[in-house]
Amino acid sequence: MKISLKWLRKYVDIDLKVDDIVKGLISLGIEVEGVEDQQKKLDKFVIGKVIERIKHPNADKLSVCKVDAGTGEILNIVCGAPNVDSGQTVCVALVGAIVPNGEFEIKKTKLRGEVSEGMICSVKELNLGDDHAGIMVLQTDLPVGTPFAKYLKQDDVILEIGITPNRGDLLSHLGVARELGALTGNKVSEPEVKVDSNGKDINEYISVEIENPKGCLRYCGSLVKGVTVNESPAWLKDYLTSVELRPINNIVDVTNYVMLECGQPLHAFDHSKIGGKKIIVKNSGDVKKFTTLDGKERNLREDILLICDVEKPVALAGIMGGANSEINDNTKDVFIESAYFDPVLTRRSSKYLGLQTDSSYRFERGIDIDRTAWACKRAAKLIAELGEGKVVPGFIDEYPVVLSCLRVDMRLSHLSRIAGKEYSKDSVIALLEKIEIKFVNEADGKLKFEIPQSRREDLYREIDLVEEVIRLDGYDKIKETGYDAVYLDTKDFYNKEYDYIQKVQNYLIGRGFHSIVTNSLIEEKLAASFRDDYVTILNPSSDQMSVLRTNLYLSMFEVIKSNFEHMNNSLKLFEIGNVFNYGKNGEIVQNKSLLITLAGYYDVESHDTKPRYFDLLDIKAELKGLLEKLNVEINNINYYNYSGNFKFQVIYESKGVTTAVVSGFSDKFLKKNNIELPVLVCEIPCIV
Repeated sequence: MKISLKWLRKYVDIDLKVDDIVKGLISLGIEVEGVEDQQKKLDKFVIGKVIERIKHPNADKLSVCKVDAGTGEILNIVCGAPNVDSGQTVCVALVGAIVPNGEFEIKKTKLRGEVSEGMICSVKELNLGDDHAGIMVLQTDLPVGTPFAKYLKQDDVILEIGITPNRGDLLSHLGVARELGALTGNKVSEPEVKVDSNGKDINEYISVEIENPKGCLRYCGSLVKGVTVNESPAWLKDYLTSVELRPINNIVDVTNYVMLECGQPLHAFDHSKIGGKKIIVKNSGDVKKFTTLDGKERNLREDILLICDVEKPVALAGIMGGANSEINDNTKDVFIESAYFDPVLTRRSSKYLGLQTDSSYRFERGIDIDRTAWACKRAAKLIAELGEGKVVPGFIDEYPVVLSCLRVDMRLSHLSRIAGKEYSKDSVIALLEKIEIKFVNEADGKLKFEIPQSRREDLYREIDLVEEVIRLDGYDKIKETGYDAVYLDTKDFYNKEYDYIQKVQNYLIGRGFHSIVTNSLIEEKLAASFRDDYVTILNPSSDQMSVLRTNLYLSMFEVIKSNFEHMNNSLKLFEIGNVFNYGKNGEIVQNKSLLITLAGYYDVESHDTKPRYFDLLDIKAELKGLLEKLNVEINNINYYNYSGNFKFQVIYESKGVTTAVVSGFSDKFLKKNNIELPVLVCEIPCIV
């Protein structure tokens, strides 16, 4: 998340140096991943004036220019642009400047015999556009020598902060301002959202119905009529570009600006494209496809939440709007949506669709439901001002079941014990009120606090409040203490399962095997090539990790391929890990299994021996030794020949129960998986 310090200062007085702000945020537990000083990025780029331009004596396409760049002397600069001429105001890169496009340093040099002491810049060289046909000619009254960053108004400092999943409240400038306010003791001020409106009430133009109140807890809406869709003013574009968001038009830019301001995602609909002048929030049901703003057709699942009118879907709730209701140059009336969508449902839908947006990213982490109406009114006011429209009187606020604030108890004794420091009641209340956590009352030795809606996904247990107090007070204020000796009675802490696994591992390592650990999630295509009753993941992170393995060798092949590719062609491997299958009643059963693998060569070629591959006798011998070590008797051995994925399988049984399965993979299967040497495995199910 990129945060502009200039933007932050609109809401809170920050009388600290940049380094102190960074240290302060880190002390509050907020990771600062990067700091970009825009002025330093354009260091040694200044406003200059071309005093004279003559043709280069030794090159037809070059010019020699005399340039005043405010350095106290006239610079000699060789320029290849066809449009350079005397009298122009230009951007000059002085010696030592690092050009943004290409990141090369400007040096004093000779070009075809003429000294060049800088460079006259084009738009492309400064990453301000794609035009490279000529230099950038400026229209400005700024004096020569003025830093070019000042001309661009790029005098901001951008912080890039890492946001953990539980801190969705930091995905906005007001959220970060609240933290800095706690750090400095300065109060956060929010923009006023009073809207002047007149005319018919909004309910005469549009209505809203929520069919799935669990998926959409609150839906607010405002209508602005008679707008002119145009380019945004410079101040708005500057704020958006400072955090690397591309300006589009004054309507869409306002929705993005308010989202980055307060953390509430918004969507603007062309009111004329809403069929029946009604918004319905419901599950997709029978709707199987929907085309989003990016022009892509999305395949839907029946539980995906949609924003619909009476005729059609117009948006994927909390994710992306539809191409059939987007704002364009002809839009006159704008309906603004500001809603609270369930974090779990949004995350599930976003994963299924493979579509994550700035909106879904925030909804997934939980937004402030109390901010929903404020954000809607704020956007309506700005759109009316920038689009020269009028806000329609009235306000839509569908809120079927009001979400009450959480209340959490905390014991001072518990806080002091965990922190290793004594805290008074007043000091705790003062610290928590800095971030808008209100003290309610005290009863039975417990302090009761009301959690703001912006933190309800994060602060819901006593230990969460303990952490907040310590964080706000400062981790550096916790003094070191001595360590207490802890003595464990082996009788009380003995773990039979652990001891058994250690015994197996030690034996196999002694036999020259190497332990491996592989991922229990595998590709569905691989799982399906062996059986069809595998366990699938509803929301996999990728196609390669969509199924839980039913046996250990399914996740072993990548290890073998990697070793073979690095010319390690003689492998003795083992793994003890979990496998997953369906039980008799359809439940998912997890068991721990052991896999022994022999792959490639038993012996490599030498001057007196021929190479030999591992074979069935080798892996049978290894299994026999292990079973003897574990005192397991085998009553029956069955041999099977196959023509599919296996050459053969040998099943070992003890008292009618399968104890081990030895398998040799077929040449056809190995070749299909880019493995050229033999692979044999032995799997012992339910090792413990």
